[in-house]
Amino acid sequence: MALNPVANSARERFGAALQRVRLAAPRGDGPVKQIHVARALGQKTYHRYSRIERGETWPKDKEWATICDFLQMDDVTRVRLETMRSEGLAIVESAWWIEFADDTDPSLLQFVTNEQIANKIVTCAGSIVPGLFQIPDYGRTLTSYLGKSTMTQQAVERSVAFRQKRRKVFDRPSPPVIEAIIGEGALHQQVGGPQVMGRQLDSLMDDATTRGVVFRVIPYEANAALAYPFHLLEFGEAERPVAAFDVMTGMAFRETPKEIRGLKHFVGDLKDLSLSPEESLERIGKIRREISSD
Repeated sequence: MALNPVANSARERFGAALQRVRLAAPRGDGPVKQIHVARALGQKTYHRYSRIERGETWPKDKEWATICDFLQMDDVTRVRLETMRSEGLAIVESAWWIEFADDTDPSLLQFVTNEQIANKIVTCAGSIVPGLFQIPDYGRTLTSYLGKSTMTQQAVERSVAFRQKRRKVFDRPSPPVIEAIIGEGALHQQVGGPQVMGRQLDSLMDDATTRGVVFRVIPYEANAALAYPFHLLEFGEAERPVAAFDVMTGMAFRETPKEIRGLKHFVGDLKDLSLSPEESLERIGKIRREISSD
C-alpha cells in the first residue's frame, strides 16, 4: 500500500517508454501491435503484455530479452530501457520514503519518486532555502514556526527527517544534474538566528563545491522576483519532464507538453534575472561573512 505511489510511477514511466518503442518498431505490414509482441512471448492473448505497457507489472528477465529482440531495439534504446527497468525494480529495496507513508501526503511521495529517478532537477524558490538543501536546524525552525498551529513537535521532527532523507539523491551511482534558483532574500532571512543561518550558507557552498549543485541567486537589484516555488524534473530525451509546484497540502503536478514548454521558458527568464553561478557563490559567501561579523 505504502509503495504504490512510488512503484507505480517507475512502472508507468517504463511502460510508456516501451509503448513508444513498440509503435516506432519496424514492421513491413503495418505497426507492431501488442498481440504481435504477446505471441513472440508465447502468449495467446495480449493481456499480460498490455499490463506491462500500462505500468501494472514489470517484464520478467526472459520476457524482457524476447521483447528487446522482437522490437529490434538498438543498443542505445535497449540500455536506456534496461536502466529504467533495473532502477524501477530496485525501488522496492531503496525506497526509504516508505517509512513516511502513513503521515505524509501521497503527492509528496510521488514527488520524491520523481526526484529520486530524475537525471536533471531544477528547483526554484523565492523566499526560503529549498528543502533539498536545508540543514536540520534551518528546517526545524522553519517548520516549527510555520506549522505551530497544526503540527506537533513529533510531526516537525518527521518533516525534518523526510527532507534530510531526500538528500540521498546525491548518493546515487549517477547523481542528477541539480540547479537551484533562489531569491537573495532567502539568504538574508536569518531563520534560526545567525549561527544556524551561517551553517546553512556554509552547507549551500559545500553542496556547490563537493556535489556539483549549480546555484543561481536572483539579486535584490533584479527587476523582478520569483513569487512561488516549483521544481522541474527531467528523465531523459525520450521521457516527458514533470513540473511540481509546492502547495499548502503537498505538491501539484503539471506534465503536458504545453505546460512544460512554458515553464522551461520561465526558468530561462529566471536565469536571465539571476547572477551567474560564479557570482552567486560570491554573493552567498559575502552574505555569510556579513553574518559572521554581526
